[in-house]
Amino acid sequence: MRSALADLFPPFSQMIESRLRALGAQTRAAIVLTAGVGAPDSDELRARRISLAAALEMLHLALAVHMAIGEATDIDTTQYQSLLGSTILAGDYCFSRSAELAVRTGDPVVVEIFSEALKRVSEGNLRRFFAPADFHFDEDRELFLAGVTAAGQLTGASAALQTAQSQLAGNLATTRSRVTHLQSLADEPGFAELSPLQLARWRALVEWFSVQ
Repeated sequence: MRSALADLFPPFSQMIESRLRALGAQTRAAIVLTAGVGAPDSDELRARRISLAAALEMLHLALAVHMAIGEATDIDTTQYQSLLGSTILAGDYCFSRSAELAVRTGDPVVVEIFSEALKRVSEGNLRRFFAPADFHFDEDRELFLAGVTAAGQLTGASAALQTAQSQLAGNLATTRSRVTHLQSLADEPGFAELSPLQLARWRALVEWFSVQ
């Protein structure tokens, strides 16, 4: 993430850094880095899942930067116009970097999954912005599910495992807490085919989410 943002200069770098700190834990990356572990794993697969994880976090950052435009309500018109221009440029930069990171996975299907996620999340956030009382949208859930699906594409996960991972990721997005007994995780449909390393990663992820 930070290496992808390294060529930003002030005031854009400060704006992005501030928003990045405000976003907190990088849960989307955690989902991808867990679901993207192969059996067997490899250095090539590791590099691809890291690119995917960074792409989703960069997308989340870009969306957060653009949505920050609506938060500026106590400044005059001149300041607002300046802030608007800077915010749009910074957000667009993050969008372009997120797309580049997705392409680095080297998988056209992953890029397509990423593009569809961008479309759904952008539309959902806009609808929520203009009708907050009438429309419920969970950006994290959309990005978690896209991350699991794309990670499964990278590892060649079976349909049963993809379904199980998607269900768990969706629950984590909704509850932000421990959603299943860790000892019985291996007995969940689909999870029974995980290697010991993969299962350990999922258990660690569920534990981590329980304290976020």
